[in-house]
Amino acid sequence: MSKVHVLRLPGQIGKTDMALGVAVVIDVLRATSSIVTALSSGSTGIIPAANREEALKLRESYPDSLLCGEEQSKIIPGFDLGNSPRDFTPENVQGKKLILTTSNGTKAILGAKAQGASAVFMCSFLNIDAVAKTVACEASRGDAPHDEASRKEKGVFVICSGSHGEFSLEDFVCAGALADRLANKGLALEESATEARHAYFQYRDDILQALHDSQHGKYLEAIGYGADLPYCARVSVTSIVPYLADHVIQEYAAAGH
Repeated sequence: MSKVHVLRLPGQIGKTDMALGVAVVIDVLRATSSIVTALSSGSTGIIPAANREEALKLRESYPDSLLCGEEQSKIIPGFDLGNSPRDFTPENVQGKKLILTTSNGTKAILGAKAQGASAVFMCSFLNIDAVAKTVACEASRGDAPHDEASRKEKGVFVICSGSHGEFSLEDFVCAGALADRLANKGLALEESATEARHAYFQYRDDILQALHDSQHGKYLEAIGYGADLPYCARVSVTSIVPYLADHVIQEYAAAGH
C-alpha cells in the first residue's frame, strides 16, 4: 500500500528520495493556485523557471510566451504578469504558453523532479478533490506489480513549498486536506501526514481563516494583494490537475492520461 508523506519544509526536498514516487507540490499563496487558474483559463502550458534569469533565458526559446513571476510577491519589472491568480484570466492567457518563476512554488516543482519523482502534480484548495482522485489512482498503479523492480513502494510525497525556506501554515493545512482525502481513499498516512491532517481539521470549516492566520497571508494583505486570499481559499472549484510533463506543466488529461 502506498504511504503518504508530507514535507512541511522546502529544505526537505533535497534530502528525500522520491524515486518511483508521486510528488504533489502545494503553494497555496500563490503559485499552484495561479497555475491551476492559468490552465483553467486556457493556457497551453506553463514552463517553471527557478529564477528571473532562467525565465529570461527560456523566453529566448519561446519568444511568443508570456513572462510571469514575482520577487518578494511583487511582479518582476518588465514581466507580462505577476503571480496573482486573479491576473490569469482567459483574456490574458488563453492560447498562450507561460514562463513562470516564483520565490517558492516553481523551485519546489523543479526540486521534486530532480529528486526522481515519476510524476509531479500541483495542488491547491481550488482543485484538491481532483488531485486526490488522480493521485490515488496514480499511486495504486504500483500496488500490483509484475516485476521485481516495480515492487518498491510508490510513496506519495506532498510538498509544502513554504515561504523563503520557512514553514507556511496555509500549505500545511492544504497538505492535510489532501492527506485526509487520500486516507479516505485507502492510502496509509505517515506521521507527518497525520499531523498535517490534524491541522486541516482545525480549519476545514473556514479555510479562509487559515490563510488570514498565515504569515504569508498577512504579508500579501499588507502589500495590497489581500483579494488573493478569498480567491485561493475556494475549495474544489475546478477539476484541472496540473502535471509536469517533461519541462512543461499541462493539464493531466491533456498530457495524454
